[in-house]
Amino acid sequence: MTRYCLTMQLSRTGRFVYVAQTWAAVLFPFFLFSGRALVGGPCGWGGLFGLALMWFFVVPLLVGPIMTRFDREVRAKKTTRFAYDIATFALWAGFIVAGLAISDASDAGPMASALTTWTRGGVSFGASQAILQGSLAFTALAYLATLAFATAGIVVSRRAPGLGRGQVAI
Repeated sequence: MTRYCLTMQLSRTGRFVYVAQTWAAVLFPFFLFSGRALVGGPCGWGGLFGLALMWFFVVPLLVGPIMTRFDREVRAKKTTRFAYDIATFALWAGFIVAGLAISDASDAGPMASALTTWTRGGVSFGASQAILQGSLAFTALAYLATLAFATAGIVVSRRAPGLGRGQVAI
């Protein structure tokens, strides 16, 4: 078996991802904008407006879970493929780091991020913004990877056992 075939196998962690991915599409954008108040970071106007804008994140994040429903094997066994699991865990990790590093603003000026609050200023405002930018870039790449692996899973599931490489059963 090739390395590609191994990463496209259904996995044990896939059951958790299969169940949690729809909830995560709603919870992680909430955590990004307003969840820092739950972990000790101050929440200002960005948290309030973020709740209204959160849906612009939720709808695209639901594309991956919807795409996995078109994978015949995934739908039948209610588990996802290993490569998709890795990309999804990376996406979730990126959202967690971004939610901890994002700062907010209020009428009194900028507010500290959760990382800055936890370290009592050890992580400066500039460092927090750099961590945020890096984690958002990482999250965007992980999102693209989830879409690519979901598409690859659909293609693999539609390939008939007797067909060769590159041929797909319709």
